Parts: sequence; structure tokens; C-alpha cells
Amino acid sequence: MTGHDTGAPPPPLPFARRVAVDRLPAEGTTLTIEADEAERAGLAEIFDILAVGSIRATVTVKPWRRTGVKVTGVVDADVTQACVLTLEPVDEHVRETIEVTFLPAEEIVEPDPDEEIEIRVGEADPPEPFDGRSIDVGALVAEHVAVGLDPYPRAPGAVFEPHIEDDPEADVPPSPFAALAKLKGDDDA
Repeated sequence: MTGHDTGAPPPPLPFARRVAVDRLPAEGTTLTIEADEAERAGLAEIFDILAVGSIRATVTVKPWRRTGVKVTGVVDADVTQACVLTLEPVDEHVRETIEVTFLPAEEIVEPDPDEEIEIRVGEADPPEPFDGRSIDVGALVAEHVAVGLDPYPRAPGAVFEPHIEDDPEADVPPSPFAALAKLKGDDDA
């Protein structure tokens, strides 16, 4: 990989579920999706975890405003990560709520890079861009699982114990003037 944009689209996630949005009914469409074994293995590799045992999501995709789409739902996943202290496998259940809005990419106005962006707590996120014909709800589900992963999984009973070298002078705090005396030298003697 060269580290620069080649113009090629990124490779698709192993858990892709495209939903055509150009003819959604007004009440939307609800679907339940699950990852198969190969998709779970691919996601475990992408997430850099030991295993993804299951991913199941129920999502509703419905029209939003005039040209947008809103996806709501819940994702449940069972994953196994390595303990940050012992590297033992740690099982974890992830449950995340999905609520994302989309607008066709051509309707999203990019902020001026020189302008300060104001973020308000509690305010809904701005709409995500999409190509105008379909949304990949599988990728959206996978993103929510990734966000829900415990960043510091610990095995039961695993406790961090700092290693401290035996130093007889460790109990005596250094004088704040000791460093100055070393810099100044023994000129006063």
C-alpha cells in the first residue's frame, strides 16, 4: 500500500447487505440480518479480535425528509477478545442501538475547512452521504459492533500490578534542590 488515495473504492466489508432505497414504502422496510461463518471470520480480522461468534441485527430502513433515508434498529454480537493483561480469551456481548440518517452525496454541503465547526451535545449527528440508490446496512451494523467493543477487555480476576524494582533509595524522595546542586557544581565548598 502506498499510503495515498488511488481513486479506487475501498474493498467491501465481508458483511455487506445492500438495501435499495429508491423505492422504499412510506412505512419503510424492516429486515433481520445475520453474519455467516465466513463473514464473522472476516470481521474478526478487521476488528483485530480473536473471534466473532455471532452478529444479528434488526433494522428498519425508511424514507427521511424528501430524499433521505433513516436507518434505525439494534445489533447484538457475541465476540471474543484477548485480555489486555493476560492475553486470555474474554467473551463479550455487544448491544448497540442504530439511528443514522443519510442524504444523497450531492446534497451534502461540506463545511469550509477554514471555518470553525461547532458541536452541540445532544444534537443529532449530521446525515451521512450515500449514492442515492442503496445503503449498505451490513457495513452500518459492523461499524456499530466495532464501536461497542470494549477497548480494554479483562479476564475475570486479571489485575494490573506494576513492577517496581527494589531500590533502597526509592523510599526517599529526591530533594528538589538536588538537581540544581548538580548543575551548579560544588563551587561553594
